[in-house]
Amino acid sequence: MSDPFTIRVFVADGNPDGVRLVDRLNWTGVGVVFPRDQWSTARNRVELGRTGVYILVGYKEGDEDLPTLYIGEGDVVRDRIDNHAQAKDFWEHAYVFTTSNSGLNKARVAAKKMTDLF
Repeated sequence: MSDPFTIRVFVADGNPDGVRLVDRLNWTGVGVVFPRDQWSTARNRVELGRTGVYILVGYKEGDEDLPTLYIGEGDVVRDRIDNHAQAKDFWEHAYVFTTSNSGLNKARVAAKKMTDLF
């Protein structure tokens, strides 16, 4: 059996369907979750100026049975998602994982599995 832990969800703009920050007590990681239509608000978050990994989720036209996932990483996650906001039409939600203390770099992201990052 695993040890219990607490997860906190901070609703940044008061809208539970908008930008949310997710963290775990005694963890240096932070998740930023937002719908695509909130990208202009989410992109201003300081967390997205850090190194991290992200998952874009949505459905491609004509293939509504299973979601399409795009998994990426970047030294500055904001820059990568800016590119995808212009070039990739399918995604409806983004899930970004970075650190609260800038303790992650691109080499570490490439060398570790997601579960080993934080």
